[in-house]
Amino acid sequence: MYTNSPSVTALHKQVAVDYRERSKMASTGGSPSSCGSSPDVTIQRGLIEQHLLDKKLVEGDYWYIVVSEWLEQLKKYLGIASARKIYCPRSPPGPILTKKEFAHTVDVVHEDAWRYLYQWYGMAEGHRPIKMVVYSYNKTPGIEHNQNSFKMMVCNAPPEDFQIVRFSKLEKIGHLEWKLREINRIPRSQSTRLWGKSDTDAGWKPLFSRDKVIGKVLEVDSDFTRPVIAMEIQDANDTWTNCPDGVENFQEEPTGPLYDHDIFEDVKESWEMDIHEQIDGIGRTIAEKLHGTFGFFMGRAKDYIDEKENSLREREREIGEREDFVEVRLRKMDDKEKLLNSELRACQSRAAEIERIYDIKEAELVKNITAREAEIQQKIEALAKEREFFEQERELFEEELKRVSEMNQMQEGRIKLDIGGTQFTTSLMTLQKDPDSMLAAMFSGRHKLKTESDGSYFIDRDGAHFRYILNYLRDGGIKEGTLPNSDTFSRELQAETEYYQISGLLEYLEDLAKPKEALEATEVRSESEDSRS
Repeated sequence: MYTNSPSVTALHKQVAVDYRERSKMASTGGSPSSCGSSPDVTIQRGLIEQHLLDKKLVEGDYWYIVVSEWLEQLKKYLGIASARKIYCPRSPPGPILTKKEFAHTVDVVHEDAWRYLYQWYGMAEGHRPIKMVVYSYNKTPGIEHNQNSFKMMVCNAPPEDFQIVRFSKLEKIGHLEWKLREINRIPRSQSTRLWGKSDTDAGWKPLFSRDKVIGKVLEVDSDFTRPVIAMEIQDANDTWTNCPDGVENFQEEPTGPLYDHDIFEDVKESWEMDIHEQIDGIGRTIAEKLHGTFGFFMGRAKDYIDEKENSLREREREIGEREDFVEVRLRKMDDKEKLLNSELRACQSRAAEIERIYDIKEAELVKNITAREAEIQQKIEALAKEREFFEQERELFEEELKRVSEMNQMQEGRIKLDIGGTQFTTSLMTLQKDPDSMLAAMFSGRHKLKTESDGSYFIDRDGAHFRYILNYLRDGGIKEGTLPNSDTFSRELQAETEYYQISGLLEYLEDLAKPKEALEATEVRSESEDSRS
C-alpha cells in the first residue's frame, strides 16, 4: 500500500463530498461519465485496492464481469501494479465495458468495487451489468459462470410434458416453486410442494423447505448437471397423493414463502442509478404533479379511493372464503382425530394382548430350554464317563497288544549266544535295541556269521558280565540295586560295555563312577596332608 494514501474514513468522507457535487451537476443534465464527479486519483486508488485487490471468494457474494483491457487501463490510470503485460496509455479508462465481444478476455470485480466504478465512470452504451454469484464447488468457492438447466414438470405428468428453465445453484426453492406454479397456472388457493433429484438417475428428495438453497439440498457440484424438479399438487381432499413414482408418500406441508423474484433481481436496480439522481427525479416529478389542477388531483384521489375500496371488498371476500375453507378443514381434522384415537386405542389393546401372550410363550420357552439343557448336560456327563472308561480300556488293550507283538517278534527271532562258554538265549529285536552297538551291527544282516554245531554264535568274552548288558538292552535301562556294589565289578562291566559299544550303558557307568573317583581323590589329598603334617 502507499504510505501517503488517506485512511479509509477520510476516503469515504471525500467520496461523500464528491456525491454532493455530483448531485448538483446531475440536476443540469450531466451523466456519471461526463459530470466530472469522480474523486481524486489517490482516493480512487485507495478504495479500489481495498475493495478489488483484498477480496476473496465467499459463497453468496456477487461479482461483475469487466473487460480485461478496460480494467488494466483503470489500474494503469490509478497507478496499481498489474501482472498482465497489456499496453495502454495512462489515461482515464472511460465508461465500463462488459461485453465479451469487445475483448479476448474478461475479469470479474467484487460488488463493492463495482458500485464505485459505476458511480465514477458509468456504463458504456450498449453494455449492461453482468452479475454472477459465488458458489462452493466441492467445498471450494468459485464463481458460477453457468446457471444449471432444470427440467421442470408436474408429478406423474407425461414424459414429454416438461419445461427447461435455468436457475442459479444458490436460488431458493421457493422461487423454483413460484416459477413452476406460474408456468402451469396454478391458482393461489391450491397447495403445492416440490420434489427434486440431482439428475435423472438419482433418487427423489423432498424440497419442502422453501427458504433453503436448491444446489445445497440436491448436492449439485457442477455447472453442467441437469437437475429434475417435480411439483406435487394437493388433491381435493387436501391430502398429498401425487408424489413421484417410487417415493414413499407422507403428509408433510411445505414451509416458508414463495419468492416471485430470483436472487439477482432484488438488488439489480438498487445501485444502477445514483441516489442523488433518483432524489432529483422524484423532486421534478413532484413539482410537475403540483402544477396539475386541484380537480384532476381530486379525481385521481377519488379513483384511488374507489380502487382501494374494491380491493378491500375483494380482500374481505377472499378472507371469508379462507375462513370457510379453514372451518371445513378443522371439521375434517376433528373427524380424523377421532378416527385416529379410536384406531390408537384398538392398537394399544392389541399390543397389550400380544405382549401378554409373548410373556407366556417366553416363560414356557425358558422352562423348556432349562429342562432340555439339564437333560443334555446329564447325557454329556454320562458320555464323558463312558468315553473315559473306553479310553482306559483302549490303552490297556494297546499295551497288551504291544507286549504280545514283542513276544511274537522274540519268538520268531530267537538267537543263541555263547559268551565265553556261557549260553544265552535272546531275540534279534533285543540285540538291535541300540543301533550303534556292535551286537546290532553283527546281526543287522550285513555280515555273514558262522554258527556253532548247536546253532549258537560264539563271542570270546566274559559271560559273567554279559547278562547285565543283555538285561540293559531288554529293559532299556538299569534298575537301581540290580548291579553289585563293587568297584572291580563296575570297571569290568565298563570294559565289557566299551567292547560291545553300548553308549547308553557306558554313560550310566561313567556317571556312576564319578562320585567314587571324587571321594577317592579327596581321601588321597587328606592322607597327603596328614603325612606332611
